[in-house]
Amino acid sequence: MRIALVGYGRMGRAVEEVAAAREHAVVARIGRPELEGGPPAIAGALADAEVAIDFSTGALVPVIAGACADAGVSLVTGTTGLPSDALDALARAADSGIGVVHGPNFSIGVQLFFRVARSAAHLFDAVGGYDTHIHEAHHRHKLDHPSGTARRLADLVVDALAEKRRWEAGPPEARAARDVLYVTSTRAGEIPGTHTLGFEGAHDRIELVHEARGREGFAAGAVRAAEWVRTRRGVFTFEEVVDELLAGTGQDAGGIDDGRSG
Repeated sequence: MRIALVGYGRMGRAVEEVAAAREHAVVARIGRPELEGGPPAIAGALADAEVAIDFSTGALVPVIAGACADAGVSLVTGTTGLPSDALDALARAADSGIGVVHGPNFSIGVQLFFRVARSAAHLFDAVGGYDTHIHEAHHRHKLDHPSGTARRLADLVVDALAEKRRWEAGPPEARAARDVLYVTSTRAGEIPGTHTLGFEGAHDRIELVHEARGREGFAAGAVRAAEWVRTRRGVFTFEEVVDELLAGTGQDAGGIDDGRSG
């Protein structure tokens, strides 16, 4: 498979290492000069690629999607902090005949964590008496907070808990509302990414934690997604990719449906 890397930073270099180990060729490394040149420059740099893997910045995703559509190159994007028009841009790109995979986190371990977290939230909701919270920690260079992963986790947990009506970035200035799930954040040092789902009871505390040891897990998931989407058309979430990996048959594994797949 011929891969173009969009945003050749630390994640891009990690993806390149994984791609080489899986015997794929990186045929383009698209950085600031091409990105500043807009869709024509990006599309030209994509000419020899089959799939582009994007870890750039949220504001660039609609532009990158348009360039991929112009070049006929499928797109895998793990960029977070997306603007409001990003999903529409991905859908328009897919309408041109390419495949698109997007998601806030391309770690397969995180996808399993989502499924465990949702099941746990249903259990605690059934017995009652526990309050729930989420905390995420990342390196100080990360621009968005809460992280896209924490936002997705919060959506899943709120959906599973009758007591929680919504989630908010916390803590609040005033007394914490009982029907709000609070999501707190840390930005410090070079933390690759840690997400904690906590259940606080009168007599005990239970925590589920996913802690990334580095960027390799995200890179491996992105390359797996590129392999998966190369011959497909439409918009997909990385959760759908993992569903099929878990099923092993190309059939739905009862995964998470966020209503955005095409």
